[in-house]
Amino acid sequence: LVKRKWIRLNAISQGVFLTRDLVSEPANNLTPMLLAKEAAKLKKYGLKVTILDETKLKKLKMGALLGVAQGSVNKPYVVTMEWIGNKNKNSFDYSFVGKGVTFDTGGISIKPSNGMEEMKYDMGGSAVVLGLMKALAIGKSKSNVVGVVGLVENMPSGNAQRPGDIVKSYSGKTIEILNTDAEGRLVLADALTFTEKKFKP
Repeated sequence: LVKRKWIRLNAISQGVFLTRDLVSEPANNLTPMLLAKEAAKLKKYGLKVTILDETKLKKLKMGALLGVAQGSVNKPYVVTMEWIGNKNKNSFDYSFVGKGVTFDTGGISIKPSNGMEEMKYDMGGSAVVLGLMKALAIGKSKSNVVGVVGLVENMPSGNAQRPGDIVKSYSGKTIEILNTDAEGRLVLADALTFTEKKFKP
């Protein structure tokens, strides 16, 4: 009984520590690419990790997510992490999708300077998904679970999207950008549709 509880609690603690450590990193040490690399490290726990780079995202036509990312020199990624705890089942029991905006200036609709340093925390949702997937793998969960994170940086630049722009999402629906600081729903729109279509949880 003690050993069984230890395995479960240790798995949870390892997941919590990973999430905490990722959220604590400054944005210059945790760009979308570096966060994708952190996800890739989870392969050693038995997770299948797939990293989609900007070229693949363009082929998939994830226009909503790409629109958020286009103002930054740091390229976007979508990362999938699969845990198969029940090999007798060919479907997923659960899916978890996280927003990974490694820094959010607000883009052209720029945020006030006071407190902007805290916008490194806008990748917290993705950090939770990474921590969860690590915990499931260490704890040898009997479920089949997929985690998907959309990783971008939202910056103002000569190439950034503008209020009034219209983007075409992965679902095929068009979205008018009224405020570039409403970037999270754009990232999640494409990540959620991708998860639904590819993994059918």
